[in-house]
Amino acid sequence: MSTPEGVDPEYDAARVRLGQATRRLSHAVIGRESSLADMEAVTNEIENAIARLESAPRRVRDLSMYGQSLKLEIPEGGVLPSHIGRPGSGPGSPLGLDMVVTRAGQGIEARFRFDAAHEGPPQRGHGGVIALAFDDALGFVINMHQVVAYTGQLSIRYSAGVPMHTPLVIAARLDRQDGRKLFVESELREDRPDAPLIATCSAIFIEMSGHPGITASST
Repeated sequence: MSTPEGVDPEYDAARVRLGQATRRLSHAVIGRESSLADMEAVTNEIENAIARLESAPRRVRDLSMYGQSLKLEIPEGGVLPSHIGRPGSGPGSPLGLDMVVTRAGQGIEARFRFDAAHEGPPQRGHGGVIALAFDDALGFVINMHQVVAYTGQLSIRYSAGVPMHTPLVIAARLDRQDGRKLFVESELREDRPDAPLIATCSAIFIEMSGHPGITASST
């Protein structure tokens, strides 16, 4: 990788702007009744843009840098960092949810909303995108406890449909750790006082070690 994340702020900012633009594009594609002529014209422009981007070398993330954000001390209410291309919370990801994750005690709160490209049933969020939101948000709980772990299991119970274009919040915390297994509990609601439960997620993350720059926790 010629330009690792964090080395060149201008390059990183350009990646974020590109990701934001592609997210807006995806919502415009799904959520607007464009004319046939406009769709054909934009398709040609996009195909030309794709050709330009695909002519560049493939980007491969460096495992030696993985886990460096664990060294950061995040104050109460502070924003937890995400890598630029992370699906869900990554500010430069075309698959992003514009998610902002903050510390809440020993847990996290992840705020986001569903836009046109996230729709499943009419006027409701897609169940798979909800799973993405949970998986991404719960990973920050693991980061906050300074552990590198991969998703082992997600168990989601949907209690209601997820409204579109509405502020949402996932609240998550570490329930317990048993050896290399970390158990995380979370809830999804609208981001307003006394909002009813939309969904819950119980997850198991498996602590990883052996990669460059990754050290197993002592807990």
